[in-house]
Amino acid sequence: MSAIPAIDARLMATLAGLMPIARACFRDPWWIIGSAGMRLAGVGGTEPNDVDLLCSGRDADALAEAWAAHRDADYRPADDGRFRSRFARFAHLPMPVEVMGDLEVRVAGDWQPVRVASEVQVEVNGQAIPVPALFEQRRILALFGREKDLAKAARIAEFLDDRKPHAH
Repeated sequence: MSAIPAIDARLMATLAGLMPIARACFRDPWWIIGSAGMRLAGVGGTEPNDVDLLCSGRDADALAEAWAAHRDADYRPADDGRFRSRFARFAHLPMPVEVMGDLEVRVAGDWQPVRVASEVQVEVNGQAIPVPALFEQRRILALFGREKDLAKAARIAEFLDDRKPHAH
C-alpha cells in the first residue's frame, strides 16, 4: 500500500464518507477510476470534480439501496449512449459519487465490459482505497475514447515517462 501526497480536502472528505458504506455494501472488487483515481495514484495536475466508482452490478445495487435518500435521480451522464451500467449518482458528500456497476463501453459497435486487471491500494487516512494501476487507468481511459479521457490518458503517459530513469 502506498501513501500519496496531500490531496484536496473535498476529495478526502468524500472518501471518508464513502469508505464506511463501501465496506458495508461491497462484496466484489471495486475501484476508484477517472480523475479521482489518477489523483489517488499520484498524478498531479488533476483535481477531480467527482468520484467515479467502478464495481459489480450487485454492489452498485446494494449501494443504491443504502443511499437511496441521497440519489440524484435527475442527473443524466453525458455520452450515455457510449456507456451502459447500473449507474447512480449521489450528491450528499462534498463531491458527487458516480457509481457504475458492470460498466460497458461501446467500441466499434460492440459492447465491451470494462475490467481491471491490476490494482494498487492507496492509503488515505488509514483506509486502503483500491485504484487501477496507472497503466490500467491509461488503458481504460483510452478505451473510453472521448477527448477528455484521451487527454487524461496522455497525462498518465507523461507522468509515467517522467518517473522512468533517464540515461545521461
